[in-house]
Amino acid sequence: MRSNDKKNLLIVGSSLDVGGAETVIGNLCRNLDRQLFNVTVCHLKERGKIGHELADEGYDVVGIKRSDCTKTDYLTFIKLRNIVKAKKIDILHTHTLYSLVDSSLCKLTYPRVKSIHTFHFGNYPNITKKYLFMERLFMRIPNRLVAVGHMQGKSIRKTHGIPENKMVTIWNGVSHNQNPDETIIGKYSNRKKIIIGSISTFIEQKGLNYLLDAAFYLKKKRSDFIILVVGDGHLKSELVAKSRTLELEDCVIFLGRIENAAARVLPYFDIFIQTSLWEAMSIVILEAMANGKPVVATCVGDNKMMIEEGNTGFLVEPRDVDKMVSALEKLMDQKDLRENFGKEAKKKFRTEFSAAIMARRYENLYLDVLNH
Repeated sequence: MRSNDKKNLLIVGSSLDVGGAETVIGNLCRNLDRQLFNVTVCHLKERGKIGHELADEGYDVVGIKRSDCTKTDYLTFIKLRNIVKAKKIDILHTHTLYSLVDSSLCKLTYPRVKSIHTFHFGNYPNITKKYLFMERLFMRIPNRLVAVGHMQGKSIRKTHGIPENKMVTIWNGVSHNQNPDETIIGKYSNRKKIIIGSISTFIEQKGLNYLLDAAFYLKKKRSDFIILVVGDGHLKSELVAKSRTLELEDCVIFLGRIENAAARVLPYFDIFIQTSLWEAMSIVILEAMANGKPVVATCVGDNKMMIEEGNTGFLVEPRDVDKMVSALEKLMDQKDLRENFGKEAKKKFRTEFSAAIMARRYENLYLDVLNH
């Protein structure tokens, strides 16, 4: 494609702070073919960490200037449309409800622009009625809808009555960056114990209470492990208190929120565990696979498609603490098994879940929408 045939793409999110959708936006920007697309990223609210990183790397990052009043600004779509016109945008790609609303209103009043929307929430139909109403109203406008997981897509289609030909599934993808930080984890890695690690937000969805229960039963049997929990959230005090009640302070360490944890801390883990009650398509599991780690995870979302049971990891039902303990012990007792699972996980990541592969899939979708 000649340079004068390049299409102008505007990726829109609410905030560009740390989160699953925001991570996807960052990975997408960095891996799209710049010979095909001129890429601009727009945030409707604060720029956030990922937005600042993209701007520092030279990407075109713009924000919607909001009115000074404290009330909701209902005219942000006009400001978005002004950006679309000024930059001669050919296609809009939205990732949140608010960006879907604004881009849909923009498209209705400026029909030449095409649009697609990616759903990131993974627990349909368990969402507020207001959210469902707004989503159902405005999802009619984009040219194509995208699910990040097959199970998520199935539940969205059932919830909203979306025809199959209106929605496609494009798995999330991540980049593999390693920058092990000995200052963070050195004193734990030197204990000569098996390191079981978890990285997540401390919210109900992540099921971390069950990780503590698993640690309790493991501690009754053995002392050759340590569990490092990276993250923060509103459940932190409750989780720390439960750990203290179960007398787990010597084997469960809360490291707090660590920036770029997948690059700085995850390389030290021997086993990665995720105890989520629901997911769409887990970013952190992909990061564990990219780092060549065996995974123990709950059988939610597309985990069963990402993790090959008995080949790259073990799957257990949510809240099944006994199975979690059993799976962890199998990996703890067999170093060769851990290493083989890790090698196979890395291989699968490279062939199916890299950020570059995700970007190629979105490029094909963009071009398909633009050509029709």
